[in-house]
Amino acid sequence: MVSFSETTARPGGTVLRVDRASLRFLDAVGLDEFLAESGFEVAARYGDWHRGPVTSESREIITIARRRS
Repeated sequence: MVSFSETTARPGGTVLRVDRASLRFLDAVGLDEFLAESGFEVAARYGDWHRGPVTSESREIITIARRRS
């Protein structure tokens, strides 16, 4: 889980708003389960933005999913 905040301010520094959010990242198995429950299937999966394989060293899980027909 990653939590962060973002501040929107005027050029002079007057704060207009502060937004807070949290992101939860899934592993490949959890992502597959979530997609299947939502009616999708995995069409392709990559471990980097150059379409390399997912390995234990991968810093990314890039998944192409399609709705099941």
